[in-house]
Amino acid sequence: MKFVAEVLLSSLKLAGAKDVGNHQKVVIDFWFKRNIVIGEAVVSRVAIFFLVVITLGLSLLLSFLGWMTMGRNLLGWFLLVTGLVNFFGVIVVYWIRRIRFWRPRAQGAMIREERGDRSFWSIVAGMIAVFYLPPVEYLYFRAILPRGTGMQVAGWILLLLGSVLFIWARRALGKYYSGHVSVVEGQPLVQSGPYRFIRHPAYAGYVFIALGITLGYSSLAGFIVIPSLLIPSVIQRLTVEDKMLAGYFGERFREYAKKTARLIPGIW
Repeated sequence: MKFVAEVLLSSLKLAGAKDVGNHQKVVIDFWFKRNIVIGEAVVSRVAIFFLVVITLGLSLLLSFLGWMTMGRNLLGWFLLVTGLVNFFGVIVVYWIRRIRFWRPRAQGAMIREERGDRSFWSIVAGMIAVFYLPPVEYLYFRAILPRGTGMQVAGWILLLLGSVLFIWARRALGKYYSGHVSVVEGQPLVQSGPYRFIRHPAYAGYVFIALGITLGYSSLAGFIVIPSLLIPSVIQRLTVEDKMLAGYFGERFREYAKKTARLIPGIW
């Protein structure tokens, strides 16, 4: 369950740097009169508002959809628990403890970053569509694809596989993990854990999760959204990250890229 909470919370983080020595500091007055200090870049107020406010509503909606479907579909439990974990996670982590979870835990100047977070918003759109359309279709539309326990069990297997892969990747990156595409000063080129085999295992986890929800809810909408919206957003994200890492690590990254696949070993 931890995976999906991190998809919306940690996996969709926006990074900023604390004290960055001689680097310029920018202070923004956020909507709730709180200052955010970062290095060399202005944190998107819209993105922060989404993460600490809009996410709360989306989490409750996800739990509601899970509760509505759990009597007939095993995946309802997944959505119910995920939504509640995410909701109370934001309340405790940000609104009570005041931890800016969109920032990486590593201290240091931000050397490189994606301006505008376009790939961030693309991933958000894809994940929202995948999480919400299948249960809505299951509840309110006539079945087009076959529905049954076998489909639900297959969906759960994919969910678990994706969750394990995401958590494994998250732990391998440690304090350098960030949903905002960036490189922090002193960041190593991680090649341990799942990164020994593929360069972007967390995104592979996203895809497995998406397929699990789609399959478990026998969702035609999900099977349409995955190739038309989610996969293109993932490809965009991987391209941005690869170019940034190649620019920072140079030949080391290019040699690493020759030995690993982007997303699927032996295919791509």
